[in-house]
Amino acid sequence: MSPNVPYLDDSPLVREALGRASVLYTDLDGTLVAKGGSVLADAEGTPSTATAEAIVGVNRAGLDIVPVSGRNRLQLRELTQLLGWHSYIAEAGAIIVHGTGLDAEVILDIGQWQEGTFPEGETPFEIIVRSGAYDTLTAAFPGRIEHFAPWQLDREVTLLLRGCLDTAEAQSVLDQIQPPIDIVDNGRLRSYGTLTCRDMAPHAYHVVPRGVCKARAIARDLAARGLTQADAIAIGDSATDIEMASAVGALVLVDNAFDSPGVLAELERRGPERVFRTRTRRSEGWAETARAWLDARDA
Repeated sequence: MSPNVPYLDDSPLVREALGRASVLYTDLDGTLVAKGGSVLADAEGTPSTATAEAIVGVNRAGLDIVPVSGRNRLQLRELTQLLGWHSYIAEAGAIIVHGTGLDAEVILDIGQWQEGTFPEGETPFEIIVRSGAYDTLTAAFPGRIEHFAPWQLDREVTLLLRGCLDTAEAQSVLDQIQPPIDIVDNGRLRSYGTLTCRDMAPHAYHVVPRGVCKARAIARDLAARGLTQADAIAIGDSATDIEMASAVGALVLVDNAFDSPGVLAELERRGPERVFRTRTRRSEGWAETARAWLDARDA
């Protein structure tokens, strides 16, 4: 049974949160972009300007949009510039960037790891690789985990994988490794790659320094802006995105999020407080949220 999550257009609580918010933290795949990865399409990939028009409307209003994604810094810098935005959070919360030029401020978050305890010049990504995390997982779950090629390249903090795992079981395996690391499920994928598992859909996973997450990154970003939790909203489509609810005034889930058993289980576990849903899917749900945000700000 789907948890009782109110629709965006039915709740005065979300309208109040939207009316106060000046920044939106947004997931990309399955949320902002349509099937095929375009913002110039409706939810099913048919050409449409609705999402692009919503982006322009928010930009014209002087409101901030911050992509929060598992993509690396190079990928997000280009996308952020193309869409007229100025900040982004990369690698599932591990890298916070203000600006898109050569003078951009870059913050690497290493979570619970202690500064100065690793060789100078070695990146967190290199530390995780050296820890043997990948070999440990592939030995424990043969045929069920692999590098997410080619998107695992140019990483600075997190190890990006594709697989069919129970994250609790995978975490218990990784708990044997030092320094402490977490595995984070970043949502379903379309392709199995070379995986042999077929009992569940493939997912993207990030292996991160313990404590790194999207909610922590948003809290740090808001503090740097001199803003509070109530000044922000977030939107996503995965179980991992639900954690953002603890860092913002309201979290919106696009309608396709409710196709995921992981989303339903996470909502059941934490409850639907400050979580709302759109009536439309993917990019259309994002545009629906943007229009509601602008309407609430104008009220």
